[in-house]
Amino acid sequence: MKVFVIIIGILWMTLGSGIAQTLTVEEYRAKVLEYNQDIKQSKEAVKAAIYALKGVKTGFFPKLQLSGNYSYQIEDVEFMQGVDLKHNNYSAEAALSQNVYAGSMVRKQQEAAKLQKAIARLGEELTMDNIVYAADVSYWTLAANESLFYISQEFVLIVKELDGIVQKRFDEGAISKTDLLMVKTRLKEAELQQSTRNMNYQTAMQSFKIMMGAPLGEKWVIIDSIQKPVIVPGLQPLEVALKRRADYQIAVQDFNLTKQQTKIIRSKYLPQFAVGVKETWGTPLINVAGDEKFATVAFAKLSMPIFNWGEKRQNVKQNRAMETSKELAVSKVEDQVKEELANAWVKLNENWKQVEIANSTLEIARENLKLNTFSYNEGKLPILDVLSSQATWLQAYTNVVSANYQYKVAYAEYVRILGGR
Repeated sequence: MKVFVIIIGILWMTLGSGIAQTLTVEEYRAKVLEYNQDIKQSKEAVKAAIYALKGVKTGFFPKLQLSGNYSYQIEDVEFMQGVDLKHNNYSAEAALSQNVYAGSMVRKQQEAAKLQKAIARLGEELTMDNIVYAADVSYWTLAANESLFYISQEFVLIVKELDGIVQKRFDEGAISKTDLLMVKTRLKEAELQQSTRNMNYQTAMQSFKIMMGAPLGEKWVIIDSIQKPVIVPGLQPLEVALKRRADYQIAVQDFNLTKQQTKIIRSKYLPQFAVGVKETWGTPLINVAGDEKFATVAFAKLSMPIFNWGEKRQNVKQNRAMETSKELAVSKVEDQVKEELANAWVKLNENWKQVEIANSTLEIARENLKLNTFSYNEGKLPILDVLSSQATWLQAYTNVVSANYQYKVAYAEYVRILGGR
C-alpha cells in the first residue's frame, strides 16, 4: 500500500510539473526503431544495393555513344603536286552497339547483385533485431531503477515509523539512548541509499530518452512494471532459429555470392560478341576539298582469349579457396546459434525459478518484519532484531527487482536469438 501511495505521489509531482507522456515497452521499441541512426544507415545500404542491381540490368540493353574530335595541322602538307591538305580535320560519330554474348557475364552479375541486395536487407533485419534487444534492456533498466527508487522511499518511511516509536519510548525513559542512536543511524543510511537510487533512476531516464531521440527536458512515465508477466515462447528447434536468424542467412548468402563471383570470373575468359552500327559525319581523313560527309558503318566484333599464362585457372582457384572459407563461416555461425539457443533457454528457465524464489522470500521477510516490529513494541524483542528484519526485507525486495530484471533481459535475449521481434 505504501509503495502504491509513493508511486501515485511521484506521478502526481511529475504530471504537476509538466505534461508527461506514457510509454509501454512496445511503444518504446517503435520510437527507438524510428529514431535509430544505425537502422537508417542500413536502409540506405538497401537502397544502394537496389540501385546497383538496376545499374547491372542496363548491361542487357543497347548502348548509344556520341563522340567527336577535332585536329589542326600546323604545317602545310602537300598531298600531291599542287594540292595541299586542309589544316582542319573534324568529325562527329554516333555508335549504337548491342552485346550479343559475353559469356553470360551480365546475367551472372545480375544474380550477384540480387544476392547483394538480399544481404543488405538481411543486414537491416539484423540491425533491427539488435536495436529491439537494446531498447528492451533500456526500458527494463529504467523500470528496475524506478522500482528500486520506490523501494528506497518505502524503506525510509518504515525506518521513520520505527524512529518515531523509539523516540517516544526513549522520551518516556523506557529504553536506552543506544537503541535510539542505532535507529537514527539506520535512518541516515536509508536516506543516503534513497539519494543513490534516485541518481541511478535519473541517469537511466536520461539514457532512456536519448535512445529514442527525445529531448532531455520532456517528461516520460513508463507503464509496464518490471514485474509485468511475459508469455515465453516454447523451446524452438535449431532449424527454426537458423531460418529466422539474419546473421546466419547473411553467412549463407555471402557463401552463395562467392560462388557466383567464381562464375563471373570464368565468364571473363569466354568469347565476347557484339554488333552495332556507326554513323559518322565530318571531314575525310585525307582532307583535300574540306567538304563534310556522312559515313555509315555496320560492324560485328568477336574476341576470345586463347592463352593467358594460366591467369583464369589461378583466379578461379583463388575464389574457390574463398568459397571454402565462406562455407566454414556458415558452419561456425550455425554452431554459435546452437550454443546461444541452448544457453538462453537454460538462463530463461533458471531466471524464472529465481523470480519465484525471490517472491517467496519477500513474503517471508515482510511477515518477519511485521512480527518483529510488533514484538518490539510489546517489549519482547531487542531493537537489533527489528533492524535486522528491516535489512532482510530491503534485501529481499531488492532481490525481487533484480530477479525480474534478469528474467526480462533473458527473455529479450531469447527472442533475439530466435531471430524474432
